[in-house]
Amino acid sequence: MLQMLFTFIAALSVATLSILLITEVVRGAERVVLGEAHKAISTAIAELKQQYEYRASSDTSWPNLPAQARNVSLRGITQTVLLSYPGVEGGFYSGSDFLGYAFPTHDTGSEKIDVPSAERGLIVSLTQQSRLAHRMIQQVIRGRTDLLVLGAEPSPNGSTIVWAMKRLAGRAAPGIAERGFLLSALGLAALISIAGTLATGLGLARGVAQIKSGLSRLEQDFEFHLPERADELGAISRSINQMASTRRKLETELRREDRLRALGRLAAGLAHEIRNPLNSIRLTVQLLDHRLKTNSIRPEDFRTVQAEVDRLSALLNDLLDLQRLRQPRPEQQPVLPVVQHCIGLVQRHAEMQNTKVLLENGNVDLRAFFDSQQLTQTIVNLLLNALQASPPGKTIYVRASQENGLSHIEVEDEGPGLDPEQREHLFEPFYTTKPAGTGLGLAVSRELIRSAGGDLIYAATEAGARFLVELPRN
Repeated sequence: MLQMLFTFIAALSVATLSILLITEVVRGAERVVLGEAHKAISTAIAELKQQYEYRASSDTSWPNLPAQARNVSLRGITQTVLLSYPGVEGGFYSGSDFLGYAFPTHDTGSEKIDVPSAERGLIVSLTQQSRLAHRMIQQVIRGRTDLLVLGAEPSPNGSTIVWAMKRLAGRAAPGIAERGFLLSALGLAALISIAGTLATGLGLARGVAQIKSGLSRLEQDFEFHLPERADELGAISRSINQMASTRRKLETELRREDRLRALGRLAAGLAHEIRNPLNSIRLTVQLLDHRLKTNSIRPEDFRTVQAEVDRLSALLNDLLDLQRLRQPRPEQQPVLPVVQHCIGLVQRHAEMQNTKVLLENGNVDLRAFFDSQQLTQTIVNLLLNALQASPPGKTIYVRASQENGLSHIEVEDEGPGLDPEQREHLFEPFYTTKPAGTGLGLAVSRELIRSAGGDLIYAATEAGARFLVELPRN
C-alpha cells in the first residue's frame, strides 16, 4: 500500500513536471514569436517614419494640404512599406484623425482601409502615451484567443504619430481552469497506468529538453533545424521549424531591402544610365572626325550629339534631384521613329565590332502610349547588352509589332544566351555576370517601362537572348 502511495506521488510529480515543462516550452515559443513581432513592428514604424519625414520635408505644400489629400498620399506610403511585413497593419495619427491606414497583407481578398474599430481606443491611447514620452512605445494586449502587439512613435515635430499593429492568433496563455483540467486528466491517467505515465513523462522530459535546447540555439542561429518528432511534441517542433523558416525568408528580404536602400536605387540607376549617352556622343564625335577629313559632314550628324547631350543633362538633373523617379510623361505616338533613333545611336559601335543591327518587321503605323525618353534609355540599354553578348560577325534583330492589343519591341541576339540561374535573377538589382557591371541596367529599364504602364520581360529562345518590351496602345 505504501509502495502504491509512493508510486502515485511519483506519478503525480511527473505529471506536474510535464505540465510545467510543456508550459515553459509554449512560453518560450511565445517569447520568440513575440520578439519577432516586436522587431517587425519596430522596423515597420521606423521605415514608415522615415518615409513620412521624407515626404513632409520634400513637399513645401505638405502642411497646407487637406486631410483627404494627405490621407491618400500617406496610404500609398503605408501600402508600399507594410507589403514587406506580413500581418502588420498601421498608419498615421495626426491631431484626432487617422491618416494613411493600410493592411496590404490581410487575406480577405479586398483592400482594407478602415481602422479596426475594436482596437481604435487602444491605438489612440498608445499614440497619446508616445507623444507624451517623445519616444517609441510598444504594448502587448493578451486576449482570450490571441495576442495583439501595438507600437507607436512620434515624428520629430510630435504632431504626427506613426503606429503599427500585429495580431498573433492562438498565442493566448492557457487559463487556470484549463491547466487544472489537464492536471486532473494526467493524474487520472497516472492512477490507471502508472508505468505508462512514467514512461510518457520520461519521454516528454527528454523531448522538452531537446526543444528547449533547440530554442536556445535558434536564438543564435536560425539556420538550425529541430529534428522531426513523431510524438506529442512533434507539432511544436514543426511549428518552431516553420517559424525559423519564415524568419530566414524575412531576413533575406530585409537584407535585400537594406542593400537597395543603402545604395539608393534611383541614384545608382541614373548614374548607370549616364554611360549610354556618353558612349553615343563619343562614337558620333569619332564619326564626325572621320567625315571632317572627307568633307562629308551632314547637319543631322550634329542633331544626334545634341539629342544625347539633352538626354545626359536630363539624367544629371534627375541624379541631383534625388527625390524620386522622374514621373513618366507618356503620350500616344509612333514607335518606329524611336526604335530607328536607338539603332542609329549604337550603329557605330556595332560597326566597330563587325556586328549587324537589323530592323525586321518595322510596322510604320505602329503606335503606343509611352514616354519617349524612358523608352530610348531602355532600348539603347538592351542594344548595348546585346552588342556585348554578340560575337563578331553575328546579327542583332530588332522587331516592332502588335499582338493582343499591345505594341511589342523585340531585341534578340545570337550570343551564348542565359542559363537557368541567370534567368532566375535576371531583373534583380545588383545581380550581374559582367566583371565591370553594376547589375542595375535591366532592373532600372524594367522599372522605367512599368512606370508608364508597360513591361519588360525575357522571352525564352533556343539560342541567344531575346527581350520583349510591351507597351499599351492607349
